[in-house]
Amino acid sequence: MIENKIFWCIVNLIATTIEELVLVRMFDIYSKRKRQNFIIYLLLFIPIMTVQIFDFYGVDSNTKLLIVLIIDFIYCIYCYDNKIFKTILISGLYWMISMGIDLLAFSFVNVFNLNSNATDIMNSTLYRLELIIFSKLMLMASVVVLRKLNLKKELTRKQYLSVLIPIAANILFIVVIWSLVYKYIPNNLQINYVVLILAVLLILSNISILTITNNIVKENQLKIENEKIREKIDIQYNYYLNLKKEQEKIAKFRHDIKNHLLCIKNSATTEESNEYIEKINLEINQNVVDFNTGNAILDVIFYEKSIICIDKKIKYKFDVDYSRCEFIDVIDTCSIFSNLLDNAIEACAKIDQGDKVIELKGNVANGFFVIKCENTKVNYVLYSGENITTDKEDKELHGIGLKSIRESFEKYGGDINIEVLDDKFIFKGFIPIK
Repeated sequence: MIENKIFWCIVNLIATTIEELVLVRMFDIYSKRKRQNFIIYLLLFIPIMTVQIFDFYGVDSNTKLLIVLIIDFIYCIYCYDNKIFKTILISGLYWMISMGIDLLAFSFVNVFNLNSNATDIMNSTLYRLELIIFSKLMLMASVVVLRKLNLKKELTRKQYLSVLIPIAANILFIVVIWSLVYKYIPNNLQINYVVLILAVLLILSNISILTITNNIVKENQLKIENEKIREKIDIQYNYYLNLKKEQEKIAKFRHDIKNHLLCIKNSATTEESNEYIEKINLEINQNVVDFNTGNAILDVIFYEKSIICIDKKIKYKFDVDYSRCEFIDVIDTCSIFSNLLDNAIEACAKIDQGDKVIELKGNVANGFFVIKCENTKVNYVLYSGENITTDKEDKELHGIGLKSIRESFEKYGGDINIEVLDDKFIFKGFIPIK
């Protein structure tokens, strides 16, 4: 049966289909589709049938490879929402892995069956079938590993080039080895072992490139997160600076109003007008929320957060003595307390039934400024060392507030500790006093 031409047409068709489906799967993992599923799978027949036609007419393998590379690249540009560099990167990774696996599979079949060269394997139907089955199983298995590679984020042009150059070199090296093995390698078992070793080294090289690519993506993602943190802190700082100015204006206005009311009261002649003025004075004093932490910006932060707590019916207690923390930069002060209270308020706001409570304490003890912030909660929170996972919808900004707080503490030689209970979130942090 395996000598039958129809059988080999079916085998080659299945093998090519597997290759193209793995390519599509790779793009699905790292990209977003911009065409309907029907269009994507319908157009997949173009590269598949191109390979079958080339095989039927015996087109040179290098020519076939080049044309299929171009067709696949155009297909991926059309079907997926990626920039050109990212499309080249994913396509390059696929062909590097696919060709490396083919070379490794060929080397194993060649050594274990004691054949002389690639021509013998291609002319032997049994060995050729072994090669196809082995290589395509390995290619499908590689998808499991590739899922762990984080390529969803965009890189800079320089980072793309630093990854694409070794990928291109590996692909070229594989093509050269294939050409030499297929045409020029003599019947020599030692050389077959050398080819096997080279194939293994190429696979290891591919793994190294994948690891380097993953590290570059992580580094780029961390850089973006840090920029977002810094941008958020700058916005917070400017906001509280403006809020402080507005609060000073309000305080001056309140003081002036009291003086005006006092003058009116002294000049008033009726008891009703005096009662009315007293009510106005009482209303003014009731709406004043004063904090005296020893830091003007922190007072403003507490004032703003207390207004939010009152609006959301959250019981709060802010008791912080910040008078000995002049060495802590204003921006870090904003980062620490704004993010702490924002997270606590957000958690309490999700409570429909039960107590909504936030308690924040901060004072100096044994040469350390110690902060403790507790808030009730009902939402899911998972904390593992440095990372925190919640039920927030915004996954991109996940944990950025905590990272910002941690960086501010570490900047001054401090540290933080987080304890997550079923109904409570507890934050503790300390900074050595300078």
